[in-house]
Amino acid sequence: MEATAELELVEGLKAREEVAVEAFLARYRSLFYHCIGHFETDAAAREDLYQDLVVFVLERLDRSTYDANKGSLGTWLYRVAWCRCVDLKRKEGARRRPRLNTVGGDMPDRADERPGPEEVAGTLELGSAVREALCQLEPQERALLDLRFVQGETLGDIAGTLHISLEQTKYRLRRATVNLRRELLSHYAKEEVGL
Repeated sequence: MEATAELELVEGLKAREEVAVEAFLARYRSLFYHCIGHFETDAAAREDLYQDLVVFVLERLDRSTYDANKGSLGTWLYRVAWCRCVDLKRKEGARRRPRLNTVGGDMPDRADERPGPEEVAGTLELGSAVREALCQLEPQERALLDLRFVQGETLGDIAGTLHISLEQTKYRLRRATVNLRRELLSHYAKEEVGL
């Protein structure tokens, strides 16, 4: 598909033109199902995942996250679909993890969720060290760490927000994490020496 035709299709999808949507679904249905096949074997679940991916992709197109200069529409769609499938499977896996209880003994109706004094002190100390280390980072690194770990954004969403590729997002997030770790280790090394 030519780049001009892809851009026309994208504009038609943004306007939700029926012809564009039908052409999009006919042309890229097999691409989505190829991606879905790596994550889901149940036919009904595959169909649900397909519906989710179509809606997700259309929302991303509305946000103008597709850049024709960075690659073809098909490549972008596959990357977006893959990342969405990974995110959904991670969430699903987290919900399926069973909680284990010990057998015997009296179990209270509810666990006391209040942190103990040691935990409160440790959390305050660690929080202070992390805030200090964050202040040593570049503003872009702080913003990236905030988007990922405080706001809980997916890598795909961050890439869209920052208008960079997913690979670049992963690289920058890794670099910011390494720099934060280095600052924290430096903080604790100074503490041990007594500086």
